[in-house]
Amino acid sequence: MTTPLIIVCLLTSPWLLAKFTGRSRQTLRNAGTLGLTLVFCFTGVGHFIETKSMAEMIPPWLPGRVAAVYVTGVLEILLACLVLKPTLRRQIGWVLLAMLILLLPWNIYAAIERVPMGGHAWGPVYLAIRFPLQLLLMAWTYWFAVRGDK
Repeated sequence: MTTPLIIVCLLTSPWLLAKFTGRSRQTLRNAGTLGLTLVFCFTGVGHFIETKSMAEMIPPWLPGRVAAVYVTGVLEILLACLVLKPTLRRQIGWVLLAMLILLLPWNIYAAIERVPMGGHAWGPVYLAIRFPLQLLLMAWTYWFAVRGDK
């Protein structure tokens, strides 16, 4: 159950450090984006460390569950790196938002089925933690990657 805390720390630490050291608005935006990169690299690497457990989070009627875990892991790491490039940030932000939305049903399924990965074994009560975390990631992605300097 420590994974959500790790994710929140990775996400917010660069921004908080920049904020409390009095950095410029652009530096704050870059720090927020760096937090996204840290989170998606962390979760992407997890796909290669906990492959079997993550495959169990996908409904069994979907073919190629292990392959899907690998593909999404590579995708998360790739997008995590690409979101740092200012000219691609907005487009990659939209892709990250879509991915967060599209993968949420797998987390819901895992919680309902009590898959022993992360906090999913807690069952549906875990969604009280996971869903707000997913909303935070989506809001952070929108604010720092999609929204831009508006």
